[in-house]
Amino acid sequence: MKNHKNKENIIDTTLFGQPLALGDARITYDSLSALDLRQSVEVLVDNLGEDLLQITCANGDIVDVGWYPAWNEQGRLRVVAVRGQDWEAPVFSAQPEKDPQALLQALRAALASVA
Repeated sequence: MKNHKNKENIIDTTLFGQPLALGDARITYDSLSALDLRQSVEVLVDNLGEDLLQITCANGDIVDVGWYPAWNEQGRLRVVAVRGQDWEAPVFSAQPEKDPQALLQALRAALASVA
């Protein structure tokens, strides 16, 4: 395996069939990409927990996606970007609609906030 420190190290991935540029970040947990967010909350609720997706940046910053309150039909998606493990004061926070495009937009904004 080659170890490059230039553009080859930039990771692009897809989520819901759309590109998501991760830069030097890595997906460290993912139970989100297997979900079809176009389905109703009632169908998905048993899979909608606080831990859906976590992206860890090279500098230790974290972008996290969860459903709050967990396993609750009245819950909402929450996307946060956390610097220095300060979960009480995220540098970015959004509650996008349960829609792939809205979630991707929030993820891109969260990643940009910690880039």
